[in-house]
Amino acid sequence: MTVAPGPSGFVWEWEWELPLLASLVVSEVAYVACWFRGGLAPQHAHLAWKHLAAFTAGLVIIVIALASPIGANDERLLSMHMVAHDLLIWVAAPLLVMGGVPLLGDTIRLPRYLRRALELLTSPIVALLVSTSLLWVWHAPAAFDRALASESVHVVEHLCFLIGYLLYWWPLVVQPEAIGRLRGHLARAVYLVVGMMQSALLSALIMFHGTVLYTTYLHVPGATLDSALADQRLAGALMWYPGAVIFALAAALAIRENRTSPLAGSTVSTRQRDHEKAAAARTDPVQ
Repeated sequence: MTVAPGPSGFVWEWEWELPLLASLVVSEVAYVACWFRGGLAPQHAHLAWKHLAAFTAGLVIIVIALASPIGANDERLLSMHMVAHDLLIWVAAPLLVMGGVPLLGDTIRLPRYLRRALELLTSPIVALLVSTSLLWVWHAPAAFDRALASESVHVVEHLCFLIGYLLYWWPLVVQPEAIGRLRGHLARAVYLVVGMMQSALLSALIMFHGTVLYTTYLHVPGATLDSALADQRLAGALMWYPGAVIFALAAALAIRENRTSPLAGSTVSTRQRDHEKAAAARTDPVQ
């Protein structure tokens, strides 16, 4: 079988952009300061090294996705673009949730307006709908090509993926009694299967589509119709298979009935949590 020639001039260098670098450095410094303080809640918690490691690893994955040759070539090769998206939504997002949520401490002790916002945004149904909608909308050809044509829109696209999948992973990886946590084997299994199936369907549509969906890649120097189609099929496969592996690993962890999540802090009985939640609701001032 003859392999169609692809775009020439693959970029092997890292692309360090000051806004990205500055935002990640500021995020890490702020996190470390809060970590040493014991979190953001008035009742300081004991935050383990694994929380710091998870958050830092999430930021490192963002750097790899956007500044390494993966990100440097995402406007030349759809396959590299999909790898960057995979890293953001399947790796960076859950790591940031695992490391960042413990800073909030006991979520039922948060002020009422924060609790209500978290209860809405991290509700499994809302989190699944938001993350799925963002994934499909941004992979529509018009939106995708627009992101390729405008750097500012491209940044918004990546932020949408990251925020959407921070919400998606929240119900799976936070402490068992935290706001938004999915409880029970069946609920977690259904949540993961639905998330996996919608992503797999999108991947299949990209991989098996008979024409080039994102026409920007037809205008890359050295690209041909055959090479763009081959790259599109590779991109669909790269979106499908790594995501399936991540979902399988997540399922193996999520269906375990543990009293705490892998990165959670101390365990508190359900009855005690219920009493504290009721007490907090009675004592909160009306907003």
